[in-house]
Amino acid sequence: MSTQKLLVLFPGIGYTCGTGLLAAGAARGQAAGYTVLPLAYSAQTAAQRADLDAAACTAQADVGAQLAAVDWGAYADIVFLSKSLGTVVAARSLRQLGVAARSLYLTPLAGALAAIRPGDTVLGMVSGGADSYIDWHLVRDFCAGQNLPFLLVPGAGHRLTIPDDAAASEEYARKILEMLALF
Repeated sequence: MSTQKLLVLFPGIGYTCGTGLLAAGAARGQAAGYTVLPLAYSAQTAAQRADLDAAACTAQADVGAQLAAVDWGAYADIVFLSKSLGTVVAARSLRQLGVAARSLYLTPLAGALAAIRPGDTVLGMVSGGADSYIDWHLVRDFCAGQNLPFLLVPGAGHRLTIPDDAAASEEYARKILEMLALF
Protein backbone atom coordinates (compact mmCIF):
# COMPACT_ATOMS: atom_id res chain seq x y z
CA MET A 1 0.00 0.00 0.00
CA SER A 2 1.20 3.48 -0.85
CA THR A 3 2.32 5.86 1.86
CA GLN A 4 2.40 8.91 -0.39
CA LYS A 5 0.29 11.89 0.63
CA LEU A 6 -1.12 14.74 -1.46
CA LEU A 7 -2.37 18.20 -0.46
CA VAL A 8 -4.27 19.98 -3.25
CA LEU A 9 -4.72 23.76 -2.93
CA PHE A 10 -7.78 25.37 -4.54
CA PRO A 11 -7.33 29.17 -4.51
CA GLY A 12 -9.92 31.91 -4.62
CA ILE A 13 -10.01 34.94 -6.87
CA GLY A 14 -7.22 37.20 -5.66
CA TYR A 15 -6.29 34.70 -2.93
CA THR A 16 -3.59 32.61 -4.55
CA CYS A 17 -1.87 29.46 -3.35
CA GLY A 18 1.00 31.69 -2.22
CA THR A 19 -1.28 33.77 0.01
CA GLY A 20 -2.20 33.54 3.68
CA LEU A 21 -3.75 30.31 4.88
CA LEU A 22 -3.14 28.45 1.61
CA ALA A 23 0.58 29.23 1.75
CA ALA A 24 0.70 28.29 5.44
CA GLY A 25 -1.20 25.08 4.70
CA ALA A 26 1.25 24.24 1.93
CA ALA A 27 4.19 24.76 4.29
CA ARG A 28 2.54 22.60 6.93
CA GLY A 29 1.81 19.93 4.31
CA GLN A 30 5.39 19.88 3.05
CA ALA A 31 6.67 19.58 6.61
CA ALA A 32 4.36 16.58 7.14
CA GLY A 33 5.63 14.86 3.97
CA TYR A 34 2.79 15.77 1.62
CA THR A 35 3.29 16.48 -2.05
CA VAL A 36 1.63 19.86 -2.57
CA LEU A 37 -0.31 20.58 -5.76
CA PRO A 38 -1.16 24.31 -6.03
CA LEU A 39 -3.84 24.82 -8.66
CA ALA A 40 -4.12 27.95 -10.81
CA TYR A 41 -6.94 29.62 -12.71
CA SER A 42 -6.84 31.66 -15.90
CA ALA A 43 -7.31 35.41 -16.07
CA GLN A 44 -10.81 34.66 -17.39
CA THR A 45 -11.84 33.38 -13.96
CA ALA A 46 -10.85 36.66 -12.30
CA ALA A 47 -12.61 38.62 -15.04
CA GLN A 48 -15.87 36.93 -14.05
CA ARG A 49 -15.67 38.01 -10.39
CA ALA A 50 -19.10 39.69 -10.55
CA ASP A 51 -20.74 36.37 -11.54
CA LEU A 52 -19.39 33.78 -9.12
CA ASP A 53 -21.32 30.91 -10.75
CA ALA A 54 -19.73 31.66 -14.12
CA ALA A 55 -16.33 32.13 -12.47
CA ALA A 56 -16.66 28.74 -10.77
CA CYS A 57 -17.45 27.05 -14.09
CA THR A 58 -14.45 28.70 -15.73
CA ALA A 59 -12.22 27.80 -12.79
CA GLN A 60 -13.44 24.19 -12.94
CA ALA A 61 -12.45 24.04 -16.61
CA ASP A 62 -9.10 25.68 -15.80
CA VAL A 63 -8.12 22.99 -13.30
CA GLY A 64 -9.49 20.05 -15.29
CA ALA A 65 -6.21 19.21 -17.00
CA GLN A 66 -4.21 19.83 -13.82
CA LEU A 67 -6.36 17.35 -11.89
CA ALA A 68 -6.55 14.83 -14.75
CA ALA A 69 -2.74 14.57 -14.70
CA VAL A 70 -2.74 13.25 -11.10
CA ASP A 71 -2.39 9.52 -10.43
CA TRP A 72 -4.91 9.56 -7.58
CA GLY A 73 -4.41 5.87 -6.82
CA ALA A 74 -0.78 6.55 -5.89
CA TYR A 75 -1.79 8.39 -2.73
CA ALA A 76 -2.78 6.90 0.61
CA ASP A 77 -4.04 10.27 1.90
CA ILE A 78 -5.47 13.13 -0.15
CA VAL A 79 -6.48 16.47 1.36
CA PHE A 80 -8.23 19.31 -0.46
CA LEU A 81 -7.64 22.75 1.07
CA SER A 82 -9.83 25.36 -0.58
CA LYS A 83 -10.58 29.05 -0.22
CA SER A 84 -13.64 31.01 -1.40
CA LEU A 85 -14.26 30.27 -5.10
CA GLY A 86 -11.92 27.30 -4.69
CA THR A 87 -14.42 25.72 -2.27
CA VAL A 88 -16.91 25.37 -5.11
CA VAL A 89 -14.26 23.95 -7.43
CA ALA A 90 -13.01 21.52 -4.76
CA ALA A 91 -16.48 20.20 -3.89
CA ARG A 92 -17.39 19.78 -7.56
CA SER A 93 -14.03 18.12 -8.27
CA LEU A 94 -14.78 15.46 -5.67
CA ARG A 95 -17.90 14.56 -7.68
CA GLN A 96 -16.08 14.50 -11.02
CA LEU A 97 -12.96 12.67 -9.87
CA GLY A 98 -14.58 10.18 -7.53
CA VAL A 99 -11.56 10.29 -5.20
CA ALA A 100 -11.59 9.81 -1.46
CA ALA A 101 -10.25 13.12 -0.23
CA ARG A 102 -10.56 14.90 3.09
CA SER A 103 -11.57 18.53 2.64
CA LEU A 104 -11.19 21.77 4.58
CA TYR A 105 -13.30 24.63 3.23
CA LEU A 106 -12.22 28.20 4.06
CA THR A 107 -14.97 30.80 3.52
CA PRO A 108 -17.15 28.40 1.53
CA LEU A 109 -19.56 29.85 -1.01
CA ALA A 110 -23.13 28.67 -1.61
CA GLY A 111 -22.03 26.60 -4.62
CA ALA A 112 -19.77 24.54 -2.37
CA LEU A 113 -22.59 23.86 0.08
CA ALA A 114 -24.74 22.69 -2.83
CA ALA A 115 -22.04 20.30 -4.08
CA ILE A 116 -21.12 18.64 -0.77
CA ARG A 117 -22.79 15.27 -0.28
CA PRO A 118 -23.43 13.12 2.79
CA GLY A 119 -20.47 10.81 3.19
CA ASP A 120 -17.91 13.38 2.01
CA THR A 121 -15.07 13.59 4.50
CA VAL A 122 -15.18 17.22 5.53
CA LEU A 123 -12.54 18.27 8.04
CA GLY A 124 -14.43 21.47 8.63
CA MET A 125 -15.67 24.79 7.33
CA VAL A 126 -14.43 28.19 8.43
CA SER A 127 -16.33 31.47 8.04
CA GLY A 128 -15.67 35.04 9.01
CA GLY A 129 -18.27 36.80 11.09
CA ALA A 130 -18.12 39.81 8.74
CA ASP A 131 -17.86 37.87 5.44
CA SER A 132 -19.68 39.82 2.72
CA TYR A 133 -19.94 36.86 0.29
CA ILE A 134 -22.06 34.51 2.42
CA ASP A 135 -23.83 34.84 5.74
CA TRP A 136 -21.90 32.74 8.23
CA HIS A 137 -25.19 31.60 9.78
CA LEU A 138 -25.95 29.68 6.57
CA VAL A 139 -22.61 27.89 6.75
CA ARG A 140 -23.03 27.17 10.46
CA ASP A 141 -26.53 25.78 9.90
CA PHE A 142 -25.35 23.65 6.98
CA CYS A 143 -22.58 22.22 9.13
CA ALA A 144 -24.98 21.55 12.01
CA GLY A 145 -27.37 19.75 9.65
CA GLN A 146 -24.55 17.60 8.25
CA ASN A 147 -22.78 17.14 11.61
CA LEU A 148 -19.63 18.83 10.28
CA PRO A 149 -17.06 20.86 12.22
CA PHE A 150 -17.53 24.62 11.92
CA LEU A 151 -15.27 27.43 13.05
CA LEU A 152 -16.37 31.06 13.16
CA VAL A 153 -13.74 33.78 13.15
CA PRO A 154 -15.62 36.66 14.84
CA GLY A 155 -15.13 40.03 13.18
CA ALA A 156 -13.18 38.57 10.26
CA GLY A 157 -14.08 39.31 6.68
CA HIS A 158 -13.69 37.03 3.69
CA ARG A 159 -9.88 36.87 4.07
CA LEU A 160 -10.33 35.42 7.59
CA THR A 161 -8.31 38.13 9.28
CA ILE A 162 -9.57 40.35 12.07
CA PRO A 163 -9.05 44.04 11.38
CA ASP A 164 -6.63 45.73 13.78
CA ASP A 165 -5.98 42.52 15.74
CA ALA A 166 -2.97 40.67 14.38
CA ALA A 167 -2.63 38.50 17.49
CA ALA A 168 -6.21 37.24 17.27
CA SER A 169 -5.82 36.69 13.52
CA GLU A 170 -2.70 34.61 14.14
CA GLU A 171 -4.43 32.57 16.85
CA TYR A 172 -7.35 31.77 14.52
CA ALA A 173 -4.92 30.91 11.71
CA ARG A 174 -3.29 28.39 14.05
CA LYS A 175 -6.69 26.86 14.90
CA ILE A 176 -7.61 26.69 11.21
CA LEU A 177 -4.37 24.98 10.25
CA GLU A 178 -4.87 22.43 13.04
CA MET A 179 -8.16 21.50 11.35
CA LEU A 180 -6.16 20.23 8.37
CA ALA A 181 -5.20 17.17 10.44
CA LEU A 182 -2.08 16.45 8.40
CA PHE A 183 -0.13 13.44 9.62
